[in-house]
Amino acid sequence: MHSITSAVLAFALSSAGAVAQVDDISVVVPHETPDRVLPTGDEAMAYAGPRGLVTREVYRERRARLLRHMQENGFSAAVIFNDVRDSPSGGPDRSGLDFYYLTGIEHEPGAALLLDPDADQHAEVLFLPMLDVEDHVWHGERSGLGREIELSTGFARVRRIGSLPSALANAILTGESMKAVFLGPVVGYTSPVPKQFEVLRDATARIPGASVGLDREILPAMRQAKGESEIELTRRAIASTEAGLRDAMAMIRPGMTEFELRTIIESAFRREGSRRLAFGSIVGSGPNSCVLHYRGEHDHRVMQAGELVLCDVGAEVENYAADITRTFPVDGAFTPRQREVYKVVLRAADAAIEAVRPGITFRALTDIAREVIEQAGYTDDMKHGLGHFLGLSVHDAGNYHLPLTPGTIITIEPGIYLTGENIGIRIEDDVLITETGSEVLSQGLPRTIEEIEEFMRR
Repeated sequence: MHSITSAVLAFALSSAGAVAQVDDISVVVPHETPDRVLPTGDEAMAYAGPRGLVTREVYRERRARLLRHMQENGFSAAVIFNDVRDSPSGGPDRSGLDFYYLTGIEHEPGAALLLDPDADQHAEVLFLPMLDVEDHVWHGERSGLGREIELSTGFARVRRIGSLPSALANAILTGESMKAVFLGPVVGYTSPVPKQFEVLRDATARIPGASVGLDREILPAMRQAKGESEIELTRRAIASTEAGLRDAMAMIRPGMTEFELRTIIESAFRREGSRRLAFGSIVGSGPNSCVLHYRGEHDHRVMQAGELVLCDVGAEVENYAADITRTFPVDGAFTPRQREVYKVVLRAADAAIEAVRPGITFRALTDIAREVIEQAGYTDDMKHGLGHFLGLSVHDAGNYHLPLTPGTIITIEPGIYLTGENIGIRIEDDVLITETGSEVLSQGLPRTIEEIEEFMRR
């Protein structure tokens, strides 16, 4: 187990910007011809494919690295489905983003990616849902198969989903090991069987000698190590989030409702270029500042002078999330008791951020922050973990038990919650692990008591 973990760690260290060498893996790149070129403008709307800063080449390099890993570990086939769906709250459910990470295709629900490192010609095949002749009336045009869809997606072979079962069986049957790989995540026995595992299990059951292996660490390791374009998109999301929180501090007044403050914050997100929230905004004042996942359905509360408001919010830019928390006084001035508790939380946050560097673990960072809080006499009043990975999901994929690596973006968010005093304080920043240490990406906001009060007096 130690050797596998070490290999995954080394993979994560090298995967943020390296170009994969795939000399012995057939990754064919589609090319333009005089009569078939990459769709652009309005025409491109009908074609699935990457949009924005992350290019087709980056997605292709990610798939190449995964194919190399599969080949080196004796896996003959893998299938990854596009199972991203809307959450019950109406926002995006970011729990199934491996498909997007490897293809850049955000829509096309039910699509699938087949990886076959032993293939003679096409090691990667994209499968798209069937066309409905009347669907365009409701959802807009979708393209047929052909060179344009290959150019748009970056795949030299694109098929309809109905041909996946036979293609998967052939990949397993002709592979050197006849061993497919389930890329996780593993779920408890009360949860539905993941579609990816169900398909691999049923496919191998029909091929004598075939089997399914498990590698639940490789994709989290890949997603944890951010490339330059991913870091830039995160910076943009953070900039939009900072704008919203600055507006909140500048415009808040006693007598305003939490809903009004939330509207101010989210309006700034959109003004700055964010199209949607990374998660449901938390804007809780007074007693609601102590509710960890306080949600907007109760945000009609009127905020009063002398209270604190905790704003845990995040904008999203091209699917990359920000997540920042600031706690500040409704009337612009902390009370003596609020100042006392705030200073403890700030010391805990500063101690953890100061310790962030390559090689440290989340457990060690958590211990550092909790030590500050416990020594101040608030042992049981930090009721959550110190932070999480940040990326395509606000709680992004990553390996919490491994040392942190350059290119990783995490949150540091200690908090103290005193329900009996209506004092809930959390300070959350987004931090990038660099080659030599770390960079606080959310440093554009007031953070200390003095900075907050001065900003709110303007």
